[in-house]
Amino acid sequence: MTLERGESLLCVVHFPANTGFAWNYFEGLYAGLASALGRDGVRTYVSYPVIGQPPRLLQGTLAEPILLDATLDSWSSIRSTIRAVRRLNVRTVYFTDRGWWHWAFPVLRLAGVKRIVAHDHTSGARTVPQGLKRIAKWVKARLPGMSADLVIAVSEYVATRQREVGLVPSKRVVRLWYGIELPELGGVDTVPPIPELSSGRPLVVCVCRAAPEKGVDHLLRAFDLMMDGWPASRPRPLLVYVGNGPQLDALQALRDSLRTRDDIVLTGYRSDAYRFVACATVSVVPSVWQDACPLGVLEPMAYAKPVIASAVGGVPDEIDSPEVGELVPPADIAALADAIRRMLLDANRRTAIGQAARERITKHFDRSRQMEALVAMVRG
Repeated sequence: MTLERGESLLCVVHFPANTGFAWNYFEGLYAGLASALGRDGVRTYVSYPVIGQPPRLLQGTLAEPILLDATLDSWSSIRSTIRAVRRLNVRTVYFTDRGWWHWAFPVLRLAGVKRIVAHDHTSGARTVPQGLKRIAKWVKARLPGMSADLVIAVSEYVATRQREVGLVPSKRVVRLWYGIELPELGGVDTVPPIPELSSGRPLVVCVCRAAPEKGVDHLLRAFDLMMDGWPASRPRPLLVYVGNGPQLDALQALRDSLRTRDDIVLTGYRSDAYRFVACATVSVVPSVWQDACPLGVLEPMAYAKPVIASAVGGVPDEIDSPEVGELVPPADIAALADAIRRMLLDANRRTAIGQAARERITKHFDRSRQMEALVAMVRG
């Protein structure tokens, strides 16, 4: 069932073009697939239910954006997808976060699809089915043609969830960690992007969406607690949160209520968020839910920054030992405050952890190796 010259891959997006967040990462994957498969004469289409402006990250690449609702959420979507499969000679469909099973999959196969891939990077816990529900789910996962031929999980946590909750046969589930490009250290990245960062103060940096599950409110309270009794002989740390989202107003109100409000900066959304990471003394990822495999952990590690993160979801895949970072219980404000304090006060430890973290990224989360593996999986 290998993709052959003249055939096509269809990558399905279920958000409007230029949505951002994790979809930026996946659009980069689609572009990489298009480049690799294009050398063999295989075309790659990326379908969007809404295209207001051309997808920025696909411009100048071999990936071809098309207006098509291929989510299979309605009869209209199913009919449109079937027509597209026939018209574009689609032989492989690559779904992201749309589940590994659908009753319409056999219809796509009848239309000409030879292989269906489901890439799961969803966060959150699921309930293990019991009794009759478990039996029904086990049978559903094994009905011919109804489920994906391959389920790609972004962490061991997600892979285990697919096997134990989804009851997907183990042979169909493969773990593929995120891959990122290793940035050069120094240079323009380390130039402070806002004046507040130019004071030489230690910087505690958090970059994520302003949503309750990200735990930024716990970080603000932990920072406030950490500053109790901060040594007068040491420069006062500055907490910088970069991000936007539904909780931003609440975070601003919380910041204003804290004793350390003058030591906390909320920047809102920044397209140059990576520059804040590059300037960080310590990076913190305070998630309180089961994050699948947060890039917010990998990116500062790539910059040789020590990371303190909640021990949730796929984070232990990334920080697999105390030598490459520190894990704390989620929502434990006292533990988080203590971890930040110890890291800020020990420069030698920060340097050692940062170097080991960058080496781990180089060995296990390299973008080129990830793309090579992904191309092989999608090609079949």
